[in-house]
Amino acid sequence: MILDLVSPWRTAVEAAEPAHAQSTFRSRHSALFETLRRQRAPLADSLPLATDTDELQRLARRAADPDGLQGLRDALGHAARLGADGCACVILLAGDGTGETAESLPWPNGEAVVFLDRTPDTRTLIAAVGRSVAALTRWRAVDSHSPVRRWREVPWDRWQASRDLPLGEWIYTAGLGAHLAQALLPELRPHQLLGMSQAAFTRLRQREKVYDALLAADLDRSGLGLVLRWLTPAAPAGARTVAGVVLPPLAGHYLAWRMLAGRIERVGLREAIRMAA
Repeated sequence: MILDLVSPWRTAVEAAEPAHAQSTFRSRHSALFETLRRQRAPLADSLPLATDTDELQRLARRAADPDGLQGLRDALGHAARLGADGCACVILLAGDGTGETAESLPWPNGEAVVFLDRTPDTRTLIAAVGRSVAALTRWRAVDSHSPVRRWREVPWDRWQASRDLPLGEWIYTAGLGAHLAQALLPELRPHQLLGMSQAAFTRLRQREKVYDALLAADLDRSGLGLVLRWLTPAAPAGARTVAGVVLPPLAGHYLAWRMLAGRIERVGLREAIRMAA
């Protein structure tokens, strides 16, 4: 199921009494917004939605575009055939241009929340959904060996989970997401898949052994700081510094993609999603 919350938000912003209409909209979806607000912490403590009418008009057209929606449905169907079938609903929102592109909320419903303002075209939307679908399947499938499936605290809070679960699980899940997105979008070059320039990708390859050794020392540890360090591109440079080395913003995602390549080639995505990290 695809749930468009962009269009009703636009209607609320453009209402005759916008303050009341926006408050009603937020109240109606308060549980979702509170969960998403927690996902923005500790880097931010709010979930602002776009209010520029021209921008909202553009995003609402995208959210309701039949060709775009069909492309997304096709991608979800392809993902399910590859073994990633843990997503019950994709929710489209109009954010303020900051924060993560998508959030995977496993409990209780298995929702992928995508901010359309962070996906400028259909390919980036599909890539974001692919990453979420891989995570949701790993975290929810009854035959998955992911410790997240057993954690199951409601409401979902990935920052609290990161304090309890080893970094290796988060890295593994990020790698799965990159490879599922790659399977859905085989025409993308690796640097495009990972959302970086070709130059940044080349620099990561040149220093891969250095970053890989630093990551290996952290994989069995847990903690909020580790997820910020390796998997939160928006984290400040100080949070991404280890042993005097400032990690590039997407170093963890690059290494996760590289680490999973051999396993996925051997066993396929369906099995890899469900295996122990």
